[in-house]
Amino acid sequence: APYVPFLAETICKTLTEPVQGRVRESVHLCDYPTASADRCDLPLGRRMQVLREIASLGRSARMDSKLKVRQPLSRVEVSLASDEHIGWLREHDAIVREELNVKEIAYNAGNSPFIEYRILPDLKRLGPRIGKLLPKLKNALAAADGAKLLSELQNSGKITLALDGTELQLDNEDIQVRLQAKAGWTAAQGKQCVVVLSTDLTPELIREGYARDLVRLVQDSRKQMQCQFTDRIQIFLVSENPELIVAFNENLDYITTETLAVEIAFAMPKSNVDMHSFEIGEHTIQLGIEVK
Repeated sequence: APYVPFLAETICKTLTEPVQGRVRESVHLCDYPTASADRCDLPLGRRMQVLREIASLGRSARMDSKLKVRQPLSRVEVSLASDEHIGWLREHDAIVREELNVKEIAYNAGNSPFIEYRILPDLKRLGPRIGKLLPKLKNALAAADGAKLLSELQNSGKITLALDGTELQLDNEDIQVRLQAKAGWTAAQGKQCVVVLSTDLTPELIREGYARDLVRLVQDSRKQMQCQFTDRIQIFLVSENPELIVAFNENLDYITTETLAVEIAFAMPKSNVDMHSFEIGEHTIQLGIEVK
C-alpha cells in the first residue's frame, strides 16, 4: 500500500511520455475506466470460482490433519455437485496440483466413496415438536445411509421418515450434516464440491518433504546473508541421519534449481563458512552456504 501509488504514477508517466501535454499530468487525476460488460468471460469466472474453492478446501483439509503444505501427498479426489466444469478442470489440474502439492488429482460428480455423512437431529428444535419420538429418530438417522439422506435433502429440500406410524418431514434446519473422511483420508466440504486428500505418506513422499524443508531453510539463509537474487551458492550440509542424505540426493536437481546452488557438499567446509543447526522432521542438520 505505501509504494503502489508511486509505482502506478511511474508506470503511467513512462507509458505516456510520448504524448505529454495531451494527457493528465498524473494518473491519480484520471477517472476510473468504465468496465465493458461484453468483455467479461462469465463461464471462465464460474470455472475459476470452482477451482479456487477446490484449492481453499484442500488447504483446509491439510490443516485439519496437520499436514504442512511442503509435504507432498499422493492423491486428491474432488467430488463436484455438477459435472459442468469437469472437462475444463482436468485441462487445468496442474494449477490445483501445485496449489495443494499433490501428485495426482481425480474429478467425479456425485458423492465421494472416501467420505461418510452423519445426519444428526437438532435436539433443541425437534424436542418440543416430536417429544418421545426423538430417541427413535436419533437411532433411525444413525442407522440410515447418510449419503442417501443428504441426496434426498438436496433434491427435495426435506427428508421423510416413518416412525411408529408417524411420518416425519425434516428440513435442513431440523438436522445437522457432518462430514467424516474414511481412514487414510482427510476431507473438507464447500458449496460446490467436496475435496478429499490422501493422508498415506510413502517413504518417497516423506523424503521429498524433507527436500522441500531444506529448500526453505536455504532460502531463509540466503535472505539473512542478503544474497542477490542471481547469486550462485554452495551448500554445506552435515547430518548423522542417512535417510536425510538419501532424501537430498534423490531430489538433488530440485534443490539446486530452487536455491541456485552449484553444488551440495555433504561435509564440513574447509573455508570460513558459518554453520547453523536446524531441525528437519525429527532430525538435526548442520547447514551453511557460501556465495560463489
